[in-house]
Amino acid sequence: MKISKSWIFRTCLIAGLVLSAQFSFATEPILLPPDNKPPDPPTPIMGMTMESSASATISDTELAVYFDYAVGDATITVTDASNNMVAQETVDTDASSAISISVSNWSAGNYMITVTYGTTTQRGYFSME
Repeated sequence: MKISKSWIFRTCLIAGLVLSAQFSFATEPILLPPDNKPPDPPTPIMGMTMESSASATISDTELAVYFDYAVGDATITVTDASNNMVAQETVDTDASSAISISVSNWSAGNYMITVTYGTTTQRGYFSME
């Protein structure tokens, strides 16, 4: 049985395109430990401690914040390295467990995200290139 070289080439080309597309949509987790608890050492599992409800990811186009359970109204504030507020959103977690914030117009640099609900405040840090 003879296998065509062009068939093998096409298969390799398609596999390469699929793998490269997968990496272009990758997101980075942002750890958000509560202020009243010292941060745990980094773990390979994205998530929060048991006292935390919120987690976040950053991609080239959006910052996404997820809530594991309803906490009522939560305010998400993002500040840059100069402590200038670049975004602030409020989400009713009884109605929605996630919120996305566009980052397409943000400059490269370091940012801090603060998630506040009730008496709990969670902070995390991330960089954009």
